[in-house]
Amino acid sequence: MKRGKQISYNRPAPVEGLPESPELEKAVLGALILDSYQLSDVAEIVEIQAFSDVNNGKIYSTMLSMLERGDKIDLYTLADRPELKGREMTRYLVELTNAVGSGVNILDHARQLANTEIRRRLCLFGHELAARAVSDPDGVVDWATSEITAIADRAVRSNDITPLWDVVRATLDDLERRQQARQAGECIGIPTGLQRLDALTGGWRGGQLIVLAGRPRMGKSATMLHFARAAAIAGVPVYVYSAEMRNTQLAGRMLVGGSGVNSGSFRTGDIDADSWHELERAAADLSAMPVYLNDRANITMGDIRSQCKAMARRGRCGMVIIDYLQLLDTASRNTNSTREREIAAASRAAKLLAKELDVPVILLSQLSRKIEERTDKTPMLSDLRESGAIEQDADMVLFLDRPAVYGRAEIDAGRYGTIPAEGVGLLHIAKNREGATGCVIFRHNESLTRIADYDSPDVEPDREAEPF
Repeated sequence: MKRGKQISYNRPAPVEGLPESPELEKAVLGALILDSYQLSDVAEIVEIQAFSDVNNGKIYSTMLSMLERGDKIDLYTLADRPELKGREMTRYLVELTNAVGSGVNILDHARQLANTEIRRRLCLFGHELAARAVSDPDGVVDWATSEITAIADRAVRSNDITPLWDVVRATLDDLERRQQARQAGECIGIPTGLQRLDALTGGWRGGQLIVLAGRPRMGKSATMLHFARAAAIAGVPVYVYSAEMRNTQLAGRMLVGGSGVNSGSFRTGDIDADSWHELERAAADLSAMPVYLNDRANITMGDIRSQCKAMARRGRCGMVIIDYLQLLDTASRNTNSTREREIAAASRAAKLLAKELDVPVILLSQLSRKIEERTDKTPMLSDLRESGAIEQDADMVLFLDRPAVYGRAEIDAGRYGTIPAEGVGLLHIAKNREGATGCVIFRHNESLTRIADYDSPDVEPDREAEPF
């Protein structure tokens, strides 16, 4: 049983004609006094703020308190409560019981009262929105998104409960789809673009928060674009939010990777006719992919959620990538808030976004400098920067590692034996809530514009280029 807090909006002017129903409030309270055993059911439908009359709200609040303590509720015990004592209140309680004959229709009346309260909140929300749009234009969008979501969640709360048999049936149906995909040699979820990663994880799936973390220069953005391209090729609409690089930089990386043009030549404009031909071909391929970019520097998780929800309603949001967590605008108006709490709130918001839209959300994150102080540079979960909540919220944590950056010439690559570290990257699956952990080895060119499975011959050396 949840007891809602009283919602109060600032009113720029007196609000006339708000949806209210004093008679309905009296009918519900009178029925509850006569048949208090139905209070637990009514409490799941009606919150305290549904009562516009102060006295009615006080009586309902008292009844909820008595229910929690297991006290008997009737006309006498209510009138004996200290907060309800007094001749006038006793007379009013008697009047409530006389307003109804029994509690036979109480649940229908409770639903009507809850609906009235939702309409009243919408009216007050509209007045507050008008006031905030004038007084606080910078914060009004985040506030409005939060408030309207809370109202919508309240409106559908009665549909939150699902019978176990429905969940079991849906689970078996999902298992059958995964079995068919496996038998057909297809990726169960959204392809990652690396076969070994697909084998370990089953691909990205709806509701997952995947954290891709690494130190600077490890290639997080390059790997992110590889994931985005693989999903888009599979027909999945991908939204990429980059607080670090401009859209033109991201598109440039994808053009270089798709065309094979030397990244240094691309950067300096030293492009010959053949290179232009390859770039035009790559541009045509990329233009056909459902990838959408947003490079706004001060974007918040509230902004991301609003945009993604709008596109999801049009069937155009299948995966979300955020680059990266520590660059999001997480500023809080709470002066007691800390950076760690703000990062934790953003991480939690990313997980809720994945669950709400039923899409995978890939969240890039920095690792702390502690890794540089160790002899063994292999990332660990404790290296996640600024908040342990990231590990808690994530369904999967991938650490990106390029041993050559730390001066290693060779690495032990398991079944591949000892191999040169140059041009090789490692994806450590440190956490996988739904599957195995392990390490995926991949190859990349020098400019980090092409990534492929270690066994693949598709990545050719690009020794003259610097990382793009």
